[in-house]
This record gives sequence, C-alpha cells and structure tokens, in this order.
Amino acid sequence: TILWDVPLLDGYDHEFVPNRAPNAHVKGFFGLVNPGLAPRLLAFRPDAIVVHGYAQATQHIAMLTGRLAGVPVLMRGESHLHAPRSAWKLAAKRLGAAYLRQVLAGAVAIGTLSRDYWLHYGLPPERVFLAPYAVDNDFFQSRAAAAREEAARWREELDVPADARVLGFAAKLSAVKGCGDLIEAFARARVPGSALVIVGDGPLRAELEAQARRFPDACIRFKGFVNQSQMPTAYAISDVFALPSRFEPWGLAINEAMNLARPVIVSDVVGCAPDLVRPDNGWVFPVGDVDALTAVVRDALSDGERLARMGRASRARIDGWGLPETAEGFVSAARAVAARRAGLGALLGGRGRS
Repeated sequence: TILWDVPLLDGYDHEFVPNRAPNAHVKGFFGLVNPGLAPRLLAFRPDAIVVHGYAQATQHIAMLTGRLAGVPVLMRGESHLHAPRSAWKLAAKRLGAAYLRQVLAGAVAIGTLSRDYWLHYGLPPERVFLAPYAVDNDFFQSRAAAAREEAARWREELDVPADARVLGFAAKLSAVKGCGDLIEAFARARVPGSALVIVGDGPLRAELEAQARRFPDACIRFKGFVNQSQMPTAYAISDVFALPSRFEPWGLAINEAMNLARPVIVSDVVGCAPDLVRPDNGWVFPVGDVDALTAVVRDALSDGERLARMGRASRARIDGWGLPETAEGFVSAARAVAARRAGLGALLGGRGRS
C-alpha cells in the first residue's frame, strides 16, 4: 500500500459514502457499490453532476440519479481511440455509447484525443467540453530551485557525473510503461557523457535491472520509489524526460516534467502528445519502435544548449495548461448544460400552458 506524503483532500468539501460491495476494490464493476450516493445527491440538489468514467456501479448510480431527478450529468474520462481493444470490447463500446448518449448531458474532454473519442462515439460537438488534464503547476514550479539542489545530491548518490546529460524516466515499472524499450534505446544510442536515471518501482524492476546489466558501458541508474514530495527532484535530475509507454491515457508525468522546464519524449499513443508536445519542446516517436526511439534519444542528448531552449518552451506551454484552466472548463460545461436544461424546461412549460 502506498501512502502519499502530500494532503489530497485539504481545501475540498467532501464526504465519504459507504461502499457496500461485498468485495470492495476498484478493478471490477461491482467493486464500488455506493447506494447511499443517490439520497445524498438528491439532498444536495446540484446544478450538474460530474462522473469520472463508467466502469463501476457507483458511477451508474450517480448517472441514473441525475437522470431521474432532471439534473444534467457530465462525464469525464481518460479514454481515447488509440487504446488496444478486442472486437468484442469495441462492440460493447458501441452499445455503451448509445446508452451514454441518452443519459449524459455532455462530456468533459481532457484533451484533443479525448474529444475525438467522444465525437467518434456520437456526441455532438456542442455537448463536448474541454477541461484540460492538469497538475498543480504551482506545486512543481515553486519547488524547482530546491529540486535542482536535491538533484545534485541524487547524482552523487547514484554516481552520475555532475556534467552528464541525463535522460530521465519516472513511472511504475510495468510492461505498459515501456521502460525496457528506453533502456534498449539508450544503450544503443551510445551518446558520450550521458546517463539514464530510472525513478520508480514495480513488478518488472528486477527484470529491468538485469536488462541494464547487459550494457555495462552504459550509465544506467535505478533510484527506486519516491513519494509525491520528491517528484520535482525526479524531473529536475533529468535534462530530457521520456515516457515511452505502450499505452497511456494521458501521461501526467509529462505535465510535471514540463513544469520543471524539461523537454520531453513520448510515444504516439501517450494521450497528451497532441496537446503538449511540439517540435520546439519535444519528440514523438511511433510506439514500440525501438529504432526510432534510439534515434530520438541520440538526437536529444547531442545538444545541451538545445535541450535548455526546449525546456523553456515546455515551461511556457504548460503555464497555459493548469488547474485554473481545468476549473474554468468544468464551470463552463456545468453552466452550459444547466442553461440548456433550464431552456428546455421553459420550452416544455410554455407548451403545457398553451
């Protein structure tokens, strides 16, 4: 069990509704069953309800409560069309989309690929809103100077030369994150004076460490798990940050690295790529193509001055993709669907009196 070392609920009005699932978990439909949510929503009398996804029973309780009470329901999710899906899952998606089109007043997209997903499954453009998928930019930017100092100590601890150009990676060490591809590409690139620093832990750690040992001439270091308060340092130690995932709904690590003014490397199935990664601040390569990733790593680590310039572009771009923009997106969406509901109510009321 991971216990975060930063407060997650401070400043938010919130209430925990008991989970009545016999086997409580977040992976299956019946792992979250919170029937008490319905009366709490009815008592609260919101102008709109936002649900995050539809994979658990509780989300359907919220949606149907809103539908029956005449409260518009918005859905926010991470899905995009690049996810690998079997034929039966695609068929189920189409059936589910027909249901959602009837229940939802609108969808709140997290970015371009998310918007494309909702349009593909039949929601009209006027019912799809944008609330950018963001992190607390102030948290990371306010810790940048201290993180750079701590990163220098990490380099000493990991025996990484102070002047080495560091390719950084921070994520759970699982197959979907593509860390093995990154190790292979870094070793093949053979850029003098460079290092790869891997932050994180997970089921593939031993396997990845064994893979790294096959390249004794490459400077590849494993930092292990670090908690949230140390994540700025995980990005500050790098000169360029990579997320070569085999699939990634968004990739908030990219937002975080950009707040530390780092250029980024992503595969083309990382959801944030169309919104956050441009030629002036990063590279996008075809997922699973280690040859292409090798070329990108070699290019990225070859010019320190260019990396610094690209890092400044990253910081400038992420400044316009933060929590204020997210909040504004939610407020705009809620106002739009509430106004549409009020207008429809007035129209129906007028018909009833005529």
